[in-house]
Amino acid sequence: MKLIVILLSFLAVGCSTTLPVTTKFPEAPAELLEACPELDKVPKDTKQLSVTAETVVKNYSKYHGCKLKVESWNEWYRETKKIYDSIK
Repeated sequence: MKLIVILLSFLAVGCSTTLPVTTKFPEAPAELLEACPELDKVPKDTKQLSVTAETVVKNYSKYHGCKLKVESWNEWYRETKKIYDSIK
């Protein structure tokens, strides 16, 4: 009988103890943290339209790459935040 009382008291104490659980928000993927590249500038002394057009095309390419990165970052953050908040 004493053994049962002791076992029940251990079980009651063990079940009522709460441990603090802290979760850390996940780190973002490194490729999403890189800064966007600087856009090219048309040289001031350029007289050829082809050089200007080439610079514009390169800048559009850089812009669309950066846009994709920012959209990926936003999607990653929203989804990860949703998962993180659901765990809490």
